[in-house]
Amino acid sequence: MKNIVEYISCVILALVFGHYLNGRGGFLIAAVMIIGAILSIALSLYVRRKITLTLTGGALSFFGKGDTAEISVTVSKSTRLPTPFIELTVTASENLELDENDSRIRLTLVNRPSEVVTKQLKAVGCGGGTIAVSEAYLCDFLGFLRLRLPLPEGHLTVGVLPDIVDIVPDRELLRSAVDTDSEDEDEEKESAATTYTFNGTAGYEHRPYTPGDPLKKVNWKLSSKRDELLVRLDEQLVSSSRVFVLDLSPQGFGVQARDRIIQSCFAVALYMMRSGYECELYFYGGERRHIKLTPQDDPQQLQTLMALSSPVPESAERIPEEAFTDGRGATVFTDERRAEFFLDLSARTPEGGACFITYGLSAPLTANMWTVDAEGSFHKL
Repeated sequence: MKNIVEYISCVILALVFGHYLNGRGGFLIAAVMIIGAILSIALSLYVRRKITLTLTGGALSFFGKGDTAEISVTVSKSTRLPTPFIELTVTASENLELDENDSRIRLTLVNRPSEVVTKQLKAVGCGGGTIAVSEAYLCDFLGFLRLRLPLPEGHLTVGVLPDIVDIVPDRELLRSAVDTDSEDEDEEKESAATTYTFNGTAGYEHRPYTPGDPLKKVNWKLSSKRDELLVRLDEQLVSSSRVFVLDLSPQGFGVQARDRIIQSCFAVALYMMRSGYECELYFYGGERRHIKLTPQDDPQQLQTLMALSSPVPESAERIPEEAFTDGRGATVFTDERRAEFFLDLSARTPEGGACFITYGLSAPLTANMWTVDAEGSFHKL
């Protein structure tokens, strides 16, 4: 509006100059300005229908934290006429870093049919990311009009891979959702006890020893026979299906919290697989996903799936009810920080059946809450 008022003022001054000073130059200037305004507006209205935008990411699909990816925005026209100024705004999800100056694109097509503009983004947090052209405008040469242009269909979806790290979670943490009694069983009873393995035969299941395992769990007799240290699997963990739920809040509590929660969930699930346990994982990645993990599964496949983890939409169910069916417990990894969320979920689950892993909380908001620090260590709140 400011440009229009100033332009009209100039036309009026030119007419006043021509009328009172009997100067042809004033009328000529006014005529040129009026014709120029009409042509600028007409050109913008016509060219607007001839412009198409395309957003591409090349080989962009999955990449690690700290890596840089490149996207391209192609602006094309299907006319020989020059285009007025084209203004675009590129946006990315919070786990993809895009400099504010790089998010703005301004160009005009004069003697070429198209132009490709490239931008670089840096992955700063794991999980699913999106890139899109959020705004596109056509501004005429004189700044009178600001017309919306059709946006590219859809958006680019990328996956930022969580790091593969070796952790040894606290034993109490692993058992907290299935065993509300955190006291260790008597060692002699545990040695005499037997359990049923997954194939139905009686006896303990074993896995190779990893640093941090309690020595009382080592089966020295079997280890001497096989010439390697073997650890008895916790019978309560073997007999109970471990259920993990990854929940990312639609409100969002920062890229750091989101990254830490995805990373810790992946690390614990990976530890369970490597330790010989079966487990289940629920998470949202474009759709509600439920996967069953076994020690034979490929860790890189789990890494790729969790690279697509994204916040649960407002309209979707945050925590699936099936995760708590048959009275079983689940460990919920969440970046949520609102007390009402934890209280509501605790009321809907079996007593002691929900264990919460959070980040950035200094005090518990309900029972059985843990926090994960920047080093990936778990601490009970």
